Amino acid sequence: MKLLITGASGFVGWNAVRYFVDRGFYVQPTFHSLSHYLQNHTERVRLPVQLSVQDGDAVAEVVSRFQPNVILHAAALARPQAAHPPDILHQVNVLGTQHVARAASAVNAHLIFLSTDFVYPSSAGLVNEESLVDVRSAGYARSKLEAEREVKLHANRWTIIRPTNMFGIGTHSSNCFTQFLDRKWEAKESAPVFSDQTRSFLYVDDLLSAAEHIIARGEAQSETYVCGGSEALTRASFALRYATFNGIDPSFCNVMESDQLAGYIGGSSDIRLDTAKLRGLGWKPRPLEEAFEDMRQKGVRENPS
Repeated sequence: MKLLITGASGFVGWNAVRYFVDRGFYVQPTFHSLSHYLQNHTERVRLPVQLSVQDGDAVAEVVSRFQPNVILHAAALARPQAAHPPDILHQVNVLGTQHVARAASAVNAHLIFLSTDFVYPSSAGLVNEESLVDVRSAGYARSKLEAEREVKLHANRWTIIRPTNMFGIGTHSSNCFTQFLDRKWEAKESAPVFSDQTRSFLYVDDLLSAAEHIIARGEAQSETYVCGGSEALTRASFALRYATFNGIDPSFCNVMESDQLAGYIGGSSDIRLDTAKLRGLGWKPRPLEEAFEDMRQKGVRENPS
């Protein structure tokens, strides 16, 4: 199985390279920057290719040369709280996805597109694939919703996954929630954690396991899935559980509401994911502490003493 991964130097893409290589896939990573984080550590990983998804001709050439069975499209401007210029968001997240979708169709590859649960209203509560999206959304959420439409228009074999907030180990440049906490605590600083934002926190390896289950189905049926973890928690509750697991004094979690943090872009939210459809494929997210233990073991292997 030949898998092309866009955005392979980002948090999800970096983890995806390692995950799928370990499971026997032949992987072609692509990156826009930070290629030094992509080790060519087995014969199943081709040398990373520098690629801007904004360049449609370059995307078509790389995909045509590798002839993948599956493309995992993880490249994006992906920090929802960042104030990205709207035209740059559109070029990367929307037109870039169109380019990847067209290239996937040209070689009949199955395109797996990573969207976001931010496409739902911020106070949606429990949602599934049939729940109404927020057509009035702006910024990052709007770009992902428009990118989903590009996938449906231009890819002939596609799956859309809407994951929630993810955690896990990553590179020095990535910044998932657990990395944010780790960096604060390593610097002996308290971490601001919100009591008014609820998500179904998702371990990145469980997202990749979901993609693996989808790939294992064989012919793509053009489906959308929401993907979240085993529990819905506020950021504060998650952080306190993570602190307890790691023996960190809970006073290093500075619990507050989102409007109390100066300069923060965002507000209160409640988006919880009903993953029954994905579980119907045999997928199951692991319990939170089990995910934390897996992270600990991976960290030991990544940074041997």
